[in-house]
Amino acid sequence: MNKLYVVSLSIFFALSMQGWAQNNSAVKKAKQPNLDSAVRCYSDEYNTIIRNEHPNMMGSKSFENNLKQTLEGIKSQKSSATTDDVIVIPVVVHVLHNGEVIGVGPNITEAQVLSQITVLNEDYRRMMGTPGYNTNEDGADVEVEFVLAQQTPEGCPTNGIDRVNICMDGVGYSEMQSQKTQTYWDSANYLNMWSAKFIDDLEGILGYAQFPGGTASTDGVASNYTTFGSSDYDDGTFSLSAPYDKGRTMTHEVGHFLGLYHTFQGGCDDEDYCDDTPAVEEANYGCPTSNLSCGTYDMVENFMDYINDECMNVFTNDQKARILAVLSTSTNRASLEDSFALNAPTEVTSDPAVAIEELQIGCGTSITPVVTLSNWGTQPLTTVTFQYDIDSGTPITYNWSGNLEAQSSIQVVLEAMETTAGDHSFNVSVANSLNARTCNDGDSTCFSVNDALQIAASQINLTLTLDIYGSETTWSLQDSEGNMLYSGGPYTDGNLGTVFSEIFNLSGEDCYLFTINDTYGDGICCDLGKGSYQLADGEGNILVEGGEFQNAESVTIHYATLGTEDYFMDADLKVYPNPATDILKVKMSNNNLPDSYEIYNALGQKINGREISLDEDLNINVSSCARGLYFLKLNKGNETIYVQFLKN
Repeated sequence: MNKLYVVSLSIFFALSMQGWAQNNSAVKKAKQPNLDSAVRCYSDEYNTIIRNEHPNMMGSKSFENNLKQTLEGIKSQKSSATTDDVIVIPVVVHVLHNGEVIGVGPNITEAQVLSQITVLNEDYRRMMGTPGYNTNEDGADVEVEFVLAQQTPEGCPTNGIDRVNICMDGVGYSEMQSQKTQTYWDSANYLNMWSAKFIDDLEGILGYAQFPGGTASTDGVASNYTTFGSSDYDDGTFSLSAPYDKGRTMTHEVGHFLGLYHTFQGGCDDEDYCDDTPAVEEANYGCPTSNLSCGTYDMVENFMDYINDECMNVFTNDQKARILAVLSTSTNRASLEDSFALNAPTEVTSDPAVAIEELQIGCGTSITPVVTLSNWGTQPLTTVTFQYDIDSGTPITYNWSGNLEAQSSIQVVLEAMETTAGDHSFNVSVANSLNARTCNDGDSTCFSVNDALQIAASQINLTLTLDIYGSETTWSLQDSEGNMLYSGGPYTDGNLGTVFSEIFNLSGEDCYLFTINDTYGDGICCDLGKGSYQLADGEGNILVEGGEFQNAESVTIHYATLGTEDYFMDADLKVYPNPATDILKVKMSNNNLPDSYEIYNALGQKINGREISLDEDLNINVSSCARGLYFLKLNKGNETIYVQFLKN
């Protein structure tokens, strides 16, 4: 049995056997993915699970018996002949992301989405001059085309791309199923596609589809975002992974959605129900020119085998007949060609719409919302009113004026808002007095604000101790513009306890983000070795340390030089004793006291603070503070100074 199939079976058992999760850590590496063990398709295993609830769906004898008469009728009409009767299917692509800016990570660009639709049409129409064309005597133009939906289930205009911030750094199987039920559009009118970052028990899987006859709320096809789209059309914004970067994962999975089995289904017993696909003993991989099994040569280039993307190019006449039979008889398949989503909604004079583009979060607790204002009406848009809030609190009103032409969009930067550290929701709506449609007037998303680690030194030392699976570990340091300043990993497996060090020299005052990742999702401590990481300043004072996390852990670092303000420079400021045990004293040469002080720990969390009215207020009791590094923040009017001190 091929290695890839072994991996997919291990994941199937992990999802379907009760109690497996309780013992997962003991056998975790049975699922450890790499390029050589990517699971090409997970559809067989997935549909075996859901068939327990839908015993008559595809894969059952009853399904095949019901399809048989229709299939025979189509075959008798010589399905190999090309007609003008092309079936067009409306598609919605749900782009699941974690708040990244469009074009970063799983929040893939519109161009990448469009490239996938292009490849589907090249392949299903056997288009001359494209990678989807073939000269195989059994090759067929399936006469099925795919277009992005033009309206939402509520009747609002759409480009067919539904961006969803799921507030998670990727999805495993259970999370993917949950997201499907929360985001799907009516399966009777849309082919739902999901692009997401696959992690945990979906790590290494390229994609999977639901066979005809299953649950409507999970119906459709899903893939890892790095296999959604084709590098042949890359405009420089795509996130794809070779050799699965030509869009054929979706071609393959849509084949399952439309009723096709693998060509190697049943091995030499040939159970794919297509007579013109030779029996195949097991899946083919790589890019073979031929392979002899079951007494005949395999049709290795068939889209329903497992070879590399660039080497696939054939649907056969019997596969075409089967697809057309499913599209004429199966629930949530037969209705697609008559879907209202193929047509644009009725035109209206005024229809402003708003969508959240990004939330710009700085080192503090301030966020700056950036939204996209679209004019779906027929007349120019000159004024709208935005209302936006955090956690459904008191809204802020922002009046916009301009001249936005019909069927166009612009980005609008709203006024900044203050919030607190933690998890929050952001809500925005738009309106004007002539608004004729309300189904696209609002948008919401989740976001998190982390306490920033305040530092005054320009040097940070990273010490990384590996667990046994170094190949899972990577890290990076970025500035506020997202520029990668330092990075490391992946490392070699088997080097348990090996220590790596790196010195970060910060070039200027800025907000920096340190992130450590574990591709398996179990951190670097503690089941398989006590891995850890530590950030310290140039004098060896520990700023933060950790190792117990899941997929990733981030630390926001605010580097600001100390003591530059005129007031504090003139005051001859002294803070002592340093280190302090019980009382930290602040002395100034003038009699002009600061207004207030605050104490922050190394994670940027406020420990205490108070207003200052007497000299005695600057004898600060720190006896209750744990040992470690702290920052004293002194405030005077608009001026602020941070002083670093140690607590014994």
